[in-house]
Amino acid sequence: MKKLALAFLALISVSAMSAQTTPADRDTTTIDFGKTQVIILSTPSNDSLSSDSVNITPPDFKSELTHWAGLDLGVNFLLNSDNKTTLAQNDEWLELDQARSLSWRINFYEEKIRIIKDYVGITTGLGLSWNSYTFNNNVNLNVTSDSTFGVIDSLPEYSKNKLRATYLHLPVMLEFNTSRNPDKAFHLAAGVVGGWKIGSIHKQEFELDGQNYKVRVKDDFNLSPLTLDLTARVGYKNFTVWATYGLTPLFKDNKGPEVFPVSLGITLVPFG
Repeated sequence: MKKLALAFLALISVSAMSAQTTPADRDTTTIDFGKTQVIILSTPSNDSLSSDSVNITPPDFKSELTHWAGLDLGVNFLLNSDNKTTLAQNDEWLELDQARSLSWRINFYEEKIRIIKDYVGITTGLGLSWNSYTFNNNVNLNVTSDSTFGVIDSLPEYSKNKLRATYLHLPVMLEFNTSRNPDKAFHLAAGVVGGWKIGSIHKQEFELDGQNYKVRVKDDFNLSPLTLDLTARVGYKNFTVWATYGLTPLFKDNKGPEVFPVSLGITLVPFG
């Protein structure tokens, strides 16, 4: 019995020493049982951490404030060297049916180099375009190694008669946003778009002697293989209107009419 009492007193002494060395930031509770004391220690909870030590990262709206990626739809025009839609007499075969001369563009990749946060930056990326030039007249298209020209004829009567070119595009634009909040920002981008022609085709559909015919001819049609366009894109939030102006002619030098392509359109579906 004496040994048990001594062991119990030793345990109480160790507890008392622990209580004396308890860090200041730990809470203690003492319970007395006669001549015996029970000391309960509590550790500080995470709730006691200062709110100043919490690092909250603000949202990054870089993608929403870059306005290249998306599905674009536009209308194609052709201008002469005087920037007029009137074509020379020998080039009248190239007059377009504007309602059916469309430009579909999928801009599938974009990147922006920030200059002043998201207010100012350099935007680039990649895109594909399908530019259709639908003839307004009943044109029979002729292609040689030296020239591309059309002859207006009465027969057959074409229900579809268009030249379509496909390009891979790479833009370099300086872009401005009026706000870092995408829901409040007006945006403007201007620069150049380089293009590489990766395909071209002439499509015709007509009826002759009660039979329907479809003709597909793939050729380079003496179209310029490399292009350079001025471009501008402007809008509010996700709405964007855009325009391109060809600095290079549609056809190679002296191998077709000297005309320059222009496109105007809107972004139907932004990808940002």
